[in-house]
Amino acid sequence: MNILNISKYRLKSIYKNFLSFFSVFSTQTIIQILFPPAMIFAWGVEKFGIWILITTIPSVLTILNINFSSASRSEMSINFEKKNLIYINKIFQNTFCLVLFSSIFFFLIWTLALSFDQINLKALENIDYDEVKIIFLFIALSSHCLILDQIFYCGITYTGDTSKYNYNVLFFNTLTKILIPILGLYTTNLLYASLILFILSFLKTFSLYIIFKNQNKNNLNLKINLFDIKLSTKIFRLSLSYHLDNISNIIRNNGFILLIGIFFSPIIIGLISTVRTLFYFLPIRFLDTINDTLFFEFSKIHGKNDIVSSKKIFKSHIYINIFLLTIFSTLSLLFGKLVYEFWTNNEYNLSLNLLILIIIDTVLFNFFNSIETFIKSINKFFYSSLVKTLLSTLTILICYVLFTEGYSYLVYFIFNIISSFFVLIVVLMNTFKIFKKYNK
Repeated sequence: MNILNISKYRLKSIYKNFLSFFSVFSTQTIIQILFPPAMIFAWGVEKFGIWILITTIPSVLTILNINFSSASRSEMSINFEKKNLIYINKIFQNTFCLVLFSSIFFFLIWTLALSFDQINLKALENIDYDEVKIIFLFIALSSHCLILDQIFYCGITYTGDTSKYNYNVLFFNTLTKILIPILGLYTTNLLYASLILFILSFLKTFSLYIIFKNQNKNNLNLKINLFDIKLSTKIFRLSLSYHLDNISNIIRNNGFILLIGIFFSPIIIGLISTVRTLFYFLPIRFLDTINDTLFFEFSKIHGKNDIVSSKKIFKSHIYINIFLLTIFSTLSLLFGKLVYEFWTNNEYNLSLNLLILIIIDTVLFNFFNSIETFIKSINKFFYSSLVKTLLSTLTILICYVLFTEGYSYLVYFIFNIISSFFVLIVVLMNTFKIFKKYNK
C-alpha cells in the first residue's frame, strides 16, 4: 500500500537506490566486523594502532578539500527533473574545473607534508621516519584519488541512479580490506600495505572514469569550454556547506584519533577505534542507507516543487530513525560489552562508562544527521554545518588542554555529547524554518 501517495516510478527509484546503499552497508558491516580482528591477528595490536594513525593523517589534511561534488550533484539532479540539460552540462564542466584546481592544490599539500624532517607523535616513535614518509606518500596518493572521484560521482549519479557508483566503490573497498590483512601474514612492513591501498585506489578511480564515459557519451564532457566564473562562484558558495560538514566530520573522527595518538599509546588508539567501529560507525552507516537514499529523492522532489511529498517522507523518516535508535540503544546496553569482547578476542578492556558515553553520542549524532538530510538535499544547511564545525573544533581544543593536564580520553565523549545536543537544536530550528517558508 502506497501510504505516501508516491508514483510507482519514484518508488522504483527509491528501492533501487536503497538496495545499492544497503548492499554497501551490508558488505561494509561484514568488513568492519572482520577487519579489526583480522588486522590484529595478522599485524599485531601495535601495528594495527600505527596503521590507523598513519591513515588518519592524510584524512586530517583533506580538511582543506572542498567537496564540490555533493552541491553540484544536487543542482544537477534538480535541473535534470526540470529538463535543463544544457545547464546540467554547464554545472558539470564548472565542477570539473574546480576539482582540477583542488587536485593541484593538494599535490602541493602532500609535497609540503613530505618535506618535514620529523613528526612528534608518541605512537610513531619506534618506527624509522624515512619508512613513515614512504608509507605516508602512498596513503596520500590514495586520498588524492578520492578527490578526483568527486567529478565522476556527479557525472554518474545526477540522474538519480547511484547503483553503478556504489557497487564499483564497494568492490574496491572490499578488496582492499581483504588483501591488507592477508598481506600481514607474509610481512611485518606496513609499506607494502600502503602500496596495495594506493594501487586499488587508482584502479577504483580509473574504473569510475570508464563508467562515466560509457554512461555519458553524448551528455556530459570533461571539458572547460563552458567555464563561467559566476556559476563556479555559485558552486563554490554552495559547496562551503558541504566543506564545513566535512571539516566537522574529519575533526570529530580523524582529528580525535590524531589527538589520541599524541597523548596515548597505540593500544588506546586501537581500543577507541574498535569501540567506535562497532557502536558508532556501524549504526551511522546503517541509517545512512536510508538518509542517502532519501537525499537523492528529496532533490528530485524539490525539482518538481512537490512540497507535500517532501513533508510526508520527512515525517516518516524521523519516525523510522527514532524506532531504530531505540532498538540500537537497548541492544547495545544489554549485550554490547559481551559482543565487543568476543569480537576483539578480549584484547581490549571496554569500560561501562565508555560504552554508555559512546551510545549517547551515537544516538544524538544520528538523530540530527537524519533530520538534516532534507536541508542538505536542497543545499540549505550552511548555518548548521558552521555550528557543527565550530563546536567540533572547540571540543578538540578543550580536550587538547585537558589531555596535557592528564585527564582521561573519556572527557572527549562528554564534550562531544554536549556539542551534539546543541547541533540538534540548530538543525531542528533550521529545518522547521525552511518548511515554514514553503508554506507561504
